[in-house]
Amino acid sequence: MQDRPDARELLQALEEFMRERSEASEDRFDRFQFLVAANSLAILQRELELDDDFIRGEWEGLDGLLGAEEPPLRILDRAARLRERNADLCDRIEGGEFDREGEDRLLRHIYTTVFNKVRIANPREAV
Repeated sequence: MQDRPDARELLQALEEFMRERSEASEDRFDRFQFLVAANSLAILQRELELDDDFIRGEWEGLDGLLGAEEPPLRILDRAARLRERNADLCDRIEGGEFDREGEDRLLRHIYTTVFNKVRIANPREAV
């Protein structure tokens, strides 16, 4: 674990700096660029705060649809395996596996997963 400032504090400071620069800039293009940077940093902050729980939930949802599997220990390996499992889910959907039985479970999983992604990308839209 890093000493202070930690990653969240650094991201917060950078976001605030970018927002202040956006508000202070007289050039429309610069305002836009600073605002894009500030919003991107806010997304990174929310991802750091929420992503672990969301990944765990998505993994468990996929366990219910594809069969249980232990997630890899390393976060990068877990993210890569999650992409593979989602690709497998897409193949099974395309193959009609969830056309009747299991469709409700599939739709609940998709709704929860997308809702959580929106909560990270733009929480005001996740209502």
